[in-house]
Amino acid sequence: METIRSIFNVDFNRYWSEAEKINNRVKKILGSSFSYALSENKRAILYSVVKYFNPDVVIETGVGPGVSSTFILYALNKGVLYSIDVRETLENGRPVGFLVPHELRNKWKLYIGKSREVLPSILRYVNKIDIFLHDSEHTYENVMFELNTVWNHLRDGGIIFIDNFEWTEAPYHFAREKNVNLYKLVDEAGGLAMIIKK
Repeated sequence: METIRSIFNVDFNRYWSEAEKINNRVKKILGSSFSYALSENKRAILYSVVKYFNPDVVIETGVGPGVSSTFILYALNKGVLYSIDVRETLENGRPVGFLVPHELRNKWKLYIGKSREVLPSILRYVNKIDIFLHDSEHTYENVMFELNTVWNHLRDGGIIFIDNFEWTEAPYHFAREKNVNLYKLVDEAGGLAMIIKK
């Protein structure tokens, strides 16, 4: 939390405590399943930044049980979350995004398919986005594709989160190409990084 506090010069403590309450609910449902789901520190950071910036349009790739989706949706006030996942059904037989509470689904649009096929059409529809979270296939080619595809639609001051950024060199190469900082927010579970468009 210190890292994002120093980047934005904002005290995120109250958002952190809100995120903790949401996390308690999520943990009760998830239990020990879905070990690949977003870690608790990542959840709190994602929630806090989305809550503070109050975006209109957020896009995420990779949904799984819906941990990141749930935290983003709780943080959204007036905005809409567009989520992409390749599967309709998870390994336990439950639908993708089953964690997302019914009362939040009116501001959530879930698309099934590969980001390479679905992401460009969503971007054409929304035109500008405020926050993007990459958490789908973490290959070099896919990460570069997603980051390059969203970049021209990301508003100035917009934010890109990259989960498991340590699994490929793509985030480093992309940040160097665009001459922007790659902020390392969390080291655990493959890490979480952030880019701010200047």
